[in-house]
Amino acid sequence: MERASILARRYAEAYFALAQEADDITGWREQLAAVVEALSDAAVSEALANPRTSLAERVRQGMNLLKGASPEARNLARLLIERRRVGIAREILSHYDALADKASGVVRVEVTTAVPADATLEKHIRDALSKQLGSDVQTTVRSDPSIVGGLVIRIGDRVIDDSLRTHLQQLQAALA
Repeated sequence: MERASILARRYAEAYFALAQEADDITGWREQLAAVVEALSDAAVSEALANPRTSLAERVRQGMNLLKGASPEARNLARLLIERRRVGIAREILSHYDALADKASGVVRVEVTTAVPADATLEKHIRDALSKQLGSDVQTTVRSDPSIVGGLVIRIGDRVIDDSLRTHLQQLQAALA
């Protein structure tokens, strides 16, 4: 795992622990999302990383962008600015979301189909996965005609590829 990802995970874990203590995971997530939105703008990121501007001035500029944010969110933003880690803000949010999902028992699944799926098929897929995994499932369904038929299911870093394309490639390899 690369250094930026490790740092983002650590910031997310610390922020999430505080959110759990406050018993407001959703509210803290909204505050974190506001920080990410404010700091991710290209012009803002460039200004906050400008070495010609004093650190105190960069922190002041960042805090001015977050006047309505909670003290904890502002503190996280200040730390990111001071340590020149504004670029990992979006990744912190991603790790925070994963922690929130895990804490609430939600599993995010990406499903790829060969043809566009209607709402009924999406519900059927979600219900089947929820039953199989034994937890609440949030699905993102997209279509990709190149898989020819079947499904490709991604659950975290696990992939279940039951596409016709893969079966044909395996058959071709077996016959070669």
